[in-house]
Amino acid sequence: MKQLLTFDATLSQRLTLPPSSGWWRWARLVAHLGDGPYVFGGLGLVFLGGWFWPNPFLRRAALSVALIVFFAIVIVTLIKFLIRRERPRPPGEFVTFQYDLYSFPSGHSARMAALSVGAIFFYPLLGWILVVLTLSIASARVAVGVHYFGDILVGLGIGTLVAWRGIPLLLYLF
Repeated sequence: MKQLLTFDATLSQRLTLPPSSGWWRWARLVAHLGDGPYVFGGLGLVFLGGWFWPNPFLRRAALSVALIVFFAIVIVTLIKFLIRRERPRPPGEFVTFQYDLYSFPSGHSARMAALSVGAIFFYPLLGWILVVLTLSIASARVAVGVHYFGDILVGLGIGTLVAWRGIPLLLYLF
């Protein structure tokens, strides 16, 4: 396990941009696109709006995706507090909530993967556009130095798995 963590740290360090780099500013912007307030606020609006949409398909899609992202967030938060892996750099502006001091697994990657994969079930084109955004956000989190590469891989895996297994279950229940 120690060798894997060392490899992850070395790889991540090579992928991290120096703050003086012009690309770092772009990575910083993209890294913030998956921030909690944006995702939580957007999902909250979609979830509440889903109750009032007259179209049953849109209502089902909105409620299902919002619940899936919520479950991914809960799972990631529990794992973060069990593992408590420190971030490669002090998080500074990149941590929106005070409780999010730990890096493993990446919450940004998990919630965006859950959102993307959940959207693919209902609107494939939108879902695949979100996949590109998700991978960009995940990569940017490593580029600015607030996550190890392994953090984003596991986060992407959790979000994908939660959506892939959860959406069919929710569709069955709804």
